[in-house]
Amino acid sequence: LVNSLISRQDAIPFREPVDWRGLELYDYPKIIKKMMDLGTVKGKLERNQYKSPYECAEDIRLIWKNCMTYNADESDIYMIGVSLSKRFEDRYKKIKADFDTGENEDKVSDKSRKDNRGTISLDVKMEFARNIFKLSGTELGHVLRVLDLRCPQALQEPEPSAQLSAEETEVDINVDCIDSRTFAELDRYVKEEIASKTTQGKSAESDKVKELEPVGNTSTSRKKQRRST
Repeated sequence: LVNSLISRQDAIPFREPVDWRGLELYDYPKIIKKMMDLGTVKGKLERNQYKSPYECAEDIRLIWKNCMTYNADESDIYMIGVSLSKRFEDRYKKIKADFDTGENEDKVSDKSRKDNRGTISLDVKMEFARNIFKLSGTELGHVLRVLDLRCPQALQEPEPSAQLSAEETEVDINVDCIDSRTFAELDRYVKEEIASKTTQGKSAESDKVKELEPVGNTSTSRKKQRRST
């Protein structure tokens, strides 16, 4: 499966680690905390560094996730990442049907680690739900795409509403169905987007205030004139 992905022409950008220095993408390591590529996955496979196929699959998923996290929605590279992710999941589903991928054992191990770290509090979940309403359509679209790829069970379609047009669809997000890793990443993304808007708003407000301020201090100038006479 890894070799078939590497051989694809549209997978060329994912064959080697992102040369963020050469491409002058200096914010890349700040946004992408764990870099991954198909060449690295193949090398780890050849050195038998994966305990299970599921562990390998998680690294491959990380490649597409990094792509969609860093690149702009609807950009060519973003859409290629989405396409390859769906292709991989289709192939991996067939492998899971024929072989023991060790997924259940890894999930039990993940669950024990999550229990040690503690569960997500209700307050954090409620804050995330409130912040969702502060996102733009593009930002919300990114959240929905990540959930569709990694936690499709968290997306629920309610009964059709007569108030919606034929082109509109309504989707409910069940926060309780989002795994802790995905939740943490989306919560950080949502907070960063909101913080960015707040910063931009304050900057714009400051610029408007500066535009309204007089060029010189007129009152001080007049006082000086009275003292000199």
